[in-house]
Amino acid sequence: MVVMNGRHFFLGNSRAPGNPIAQALSLLVFAVLLVGAVFMGAIVLATLVGLAVIAYLALRVRAWWLGRKPRGRGPNGGGGPGPAKGIRYIEGEYEVISADADASRRRSGQRH
Repeated sequence: MVVMNGRHFFLGNSRAPGNPIAQALSLLVFAVLLVGAVFMGAIVLATLVGLAVIAYLALRVRAWWLGRKPRGRGPNGGGGPGPAKGIRYIEGEYEVISADADASRRRSGQRH
C-alpha cells in the first residue's frame, strides 16, 4: 500500500489485503514452491554434471584405447603384430634397376 496526497493506493490488485490467514497461507504456498524450485534446479544441475563426467570418462577411455601400443610379436621377433589371418609372407631378394640402365642393357644384348 502506498499513500500519496492522503490517498491509499494498493499495488498489485485494486482492493485492500483481506484475511491475514489467507495471506499467511499464500506466503506458505509461495515458500513451498520456492523450495521445490530450488530442489528441482539442484537435481537438474546434478544430472547435467553427472552426464558431463560420464562423457568425459568415456572419451578418456576411448583415447587411451586408441593410443595404446599393440603388444603382439611380429614374424621377425619385433614388437609389431603378426600377419592377419590367412596372409602369408613371401621372402626373396630383389634388384632395383633404373629404366635407363635397363634400356642400355637390352640394346647391348646382355642378359642378366
